[in-house]
Amino acid sequence: MPRHALKRARLVLALLFLIGLTLAFADFRSFVPASASHALASVQLVPALVGLSAGSLTALVIAAALALLTLLVGRVYCSVLCPLGILQDVIARLGGWLRRKKQFLPFAPPQSILRHAVLWGTVTAIIVGWSGIALALLDPYSNFGRIISTLVRPLLTAANNAVVGLANTLGFQGLYRVALPWAGLGVLLPVALFLTVVAILSVRRGRLYCNTLCPVGTALGLLSRFAIFRIGIDQTACTKCGDCLRSCKAQCINLRTGTIDASRCVACYNCIGACEDRGIGYRFTWKEKPAHANDRTGSTEPKTNLTAGDSPRRAFLASLVSGVAATSVALNHARAAVSSGDEATPALVRSGEASRALCPPGSGSVAQFLDRCTACHLCISACPTHVLQPAFLEYGVQGLLKPHLDYRSAYCLFECTRCGEVCPYHAIDLLDLATKSVTQIGVADFHQSRCIVELNGTDCAACSEHCPTKAVSTKPFRDNLRLPVLDQSLCIGCGACEYACPVKPVKAILVTGRSRHARAEKLVEKKAVAPTATGDFPF
Repeated sequence: MPRHALKRARLVLALLFLIGLTLAFADFRSFVPASASHALASVQLVPALVGLSAGSLTALVIAAALALLTLLVGRVYCSVLCPLGILQDVIARLGGWLRRKKQFLPFAPPQSILRHAVLWGTVTAIIVGWSGIALALLDPYSNFGRIISTLVRPLLTAANNAVVGLANTLGFQGLYRVALPWAGLGVLLPVALFLTVVAILSVRRGRLYCNTLCPVGTALGLLSRFAIFRIGIDQTACTKCGDCLRSCKAQCINLRTGTIDASRCVACYNCIGACEDRGIGYRFTWKEKPAHANDRTGSTEPKTNLTAGDSPRRAFLASLVSGVAATSVALNHARAAVSSGDEATPALVRSGEASRALCPPGSGSVAQFLDRCTACHLCISACPTHVLQPAFLEYGVQGLLKPHLDYRSAYCLFECTRCGEVCPYHAIDLLDLATKSVTQIGVADFHQSRCIVELNGTDCAACSEHCPTKAVSTKPFRDNLRLPVLDQSLCIGCGACEYACPVKPVKAILVTGRSRHARAEKLVEKKAVAPTATGDFPF
């Protein structure tokens, strides 16, 4: 096999995933099919694990496949499937083009304490019931999604709007203006800060973020130490030229000892392509003792002599299974506690409070939604009306950056289920239209004192005209006017009435969110009964 073959194959696959996910998150015209967005997101590790905790069989298959892939050939996930990892490579390459002198990244000892502190801190947060906020802040896929959705999508939308006039003048009618989806400063700042930190680390130290602050990278690194095939140095062919060292973005090759830290190698294959003497490549290592990376020398000598009956690989796998089982039990207990606590909260979240946020239909409850959602913003990008917006403190601190329905921007379409179609976490389950049409995510409240009919003495009826469930109708009012009247049992909280209400600054009709979704009644229209004829004429 040509020495560049693996690298080229990886680059092609990585670019396909990067372009596909970028288009999904930057989509402001609903061009990307929901099925394609969902498929690309579902093969990410954290969505698969969250889906697994929700009981998804598909997520179980994907999570198992990713674990087996890592145990077979190492951290291929980090260089092929992880969009944030691929983005770091792109940023590093751009930084290299701008730099006058080519950068050389020598071997660096692993930051073991920091790596494991982040990983086990994340696990602890999940166990105690803070999985939503912990994964939202540290999941690489979700961070990538927020970067594209929050920072790139508005720029593309602005560029689209700038050329609409010229395109229409030239006779091309395929473009039209789209509302700019700018998020608030409280959402923009953390996303921009994260991108800045990742960009600086990428330009200066390659994949340092992946090997220090990313819990997914550390977890996969633990598995890759026991991979059946690992990249190693052939001491008989190696000439110590240093070409592999100069091409390594993970700083994990130690030429002094002729070893590679498998836990930090991201399987980019740059070293294999750089070695003209074929002194580095994959080799079968299943029967070898696992290496222990030394912080100072990079030595991979075993710390202790282990007998065949005390196989470190079997011990590791046993501890891994035990740890996963213990974490699953603890996670279920934590979620049960959250669920039982949710029962004690009021069914309605009072309007006007900081917790007024409404979570999408299919999420079940605010507690469950915050527990499963990691704020990847794929549903925000996919929403055709852009009613889904990133939250600041509407849910509280635990709901930072997570989607909520903002009826100042738009309303939830009655026959739309796109957010459920794209969500890879089961944070928003896909509802059929019959179920969605009676899923009550909130209830509208009518304030007659703020209504135009009451204040100005003019007819309006915008709320009743836009209500898809006929929960808002009108009744006779003074001076031959019609005043809105609300039947909350029919209301599903879609926000059409609130969005349509022309009253400013505070609407005359506001939707109050439910902490746990309920089922609304369906309007039964009475059929007109034909009059009975009593003579030659029925009138």
